Amino acid sequence: MIKKGPEFASDLPMILNNLEEISLSTSIPANRIFKTSGENLYNEIMREQINNAKNNLGHHTFYINENSSGTIIGRNLPPPIIAEIVNCTNKDDQSILKKTKHYIDSGAEIIDIGCIANRPFPEKVKEIIDLIRNNFDVLISIDSMDPNEILAAVETGIDMILSFDVGNYKEFLNIPKNIPIVILPTNIKEAYFPKDPNTRVKNLFTLTKELQKLGFTKLIADPLLETPISPGICNSLETYFLYKKKISESKYKNLELPLFFGISNVIELMDIDSVGINGLLASIAMELDMGVLFTVEHSTKLMGGVAELKKCVKLNYIARNRKTPPINLGTAIFKAKGKTSQENPYIDDKKAILVDKLNQTYEPDEKGYFKIYISHYDEKIYVLHFSNEHKLLNTIIGRSAEAISKKIIEMKLSNNNYHINYLGRELNKAENCLFLGKPYIQDA
Repeated sequence: MIKKGPEFASDLPMILNNLEEISLSTSIPANRIFKTSGENLYNEIMREQINNAKNNLGHHTFYINENSSGTIIGRNLPPPIIAEIVNCTNKDDQSILKKTKHYIDSGAEIIDIGCIANRPFPEKVKEIIDLIRNNFDVLISIDSMDPNEILAAVETGIDMILSFDVGNYKEFLNIPKNIPIVILPTNIKEAYFPKDPNTRVKNLFTLTKELQKLGFTKLIADPLLETPISPGICNSLETYFLYKKKISESKYKNLELPLFFGISNVIELMDIDSVGINGLLASIAMELDMGVLFTVEHSTKLMGGVAELKKCVKLNYIARNRKTPPINLGTAIFKAKGKTSQENPYIDDKKAILVDKLNQTYEPDEKGYFKIYISHYDEKIYVLHFSNEHKLLNTIIGRSAEAISKKIIEMKLSNNNYHINYLGRELNKAENCLFLGKPYIQDA
């Protein structure tokens, strides 16, 4: 029986090298099957490891909230993603709901209410928890060091608390002991922030012992991931490595906790495209068997970062379980670059038409002009067609530059070839910005 190969000849070597991993189809192109094979493999591995985890629950592996969710963190599991709504207590309901939906659609398992330091708003915290609960079925955490905000969140049924440290934990001894709590090696009240990896690990172990003795059953250790260069990422990574090394020793085994990996501290403070950074940090997270990942999409440059991180987690989780580098596993997170290339034919430039100057002549289109916008939240391109007297004539909404271009031609909204050429360029740029998570500015 003849089976369908890939749509592009450049993908043929990849398909031939992975024939044992995929079942070819008579109707679906092989490259599309290979793409879905990674997702299927991830789900298969995850199901197996979750079943194992259910039989091995303890201080190192536990449900976030077994009464409302099946999400487990701990050994050999893909780390769930906490996505923070930064300055959440200062936002209106519509903005919170919009951000929450976007995070959930992007793959986040936990929505974090980011509070504002030194501006406590406990009543607003309660309102936000109720707002999210009434609209979405999702786990919620609170990121605050303020006792009143944390206690308000506990009263309203929060699923996770970020964070306790030596300076504040005694104020929460009466809260339910089965709420997952992230612990820090610091004393924020006294501005104590140790730099030495050994001190950080020692402080985490000391606080773990104390909280376990007090009956807290779900603790998550945060050795603190810091920004590259200043104050420096290597020192904090050393702390993570040291923690994992220590808990392998018998005398520290009972202190083993899932690790918290705050990658937003790295991504937010680098002017580098996030997709590669997410990929590298996800691979480190897999090697160190992190319990949970924490990220944000606060600035424009991070738009789409949660979805990127989710894909990176899947790729690296498959790689870890297959004991292979994260390559050729049926899933890839390329955006600006790729793995395949095209062979160029021989081109005789002696007979070619060389174009080295742009014709700057502009003639207004008698049928009007177009304004183009995109929405990353809705994943749509908006095209507004105006008369030359600035009256809105038509609004076209879609996701595909080609489909919108053809609709404009079909509706005969322009007969000006120069204008149609311009629209094609701008719509293609808008579609690329939508895919890449970049801001789109017409004519820029």
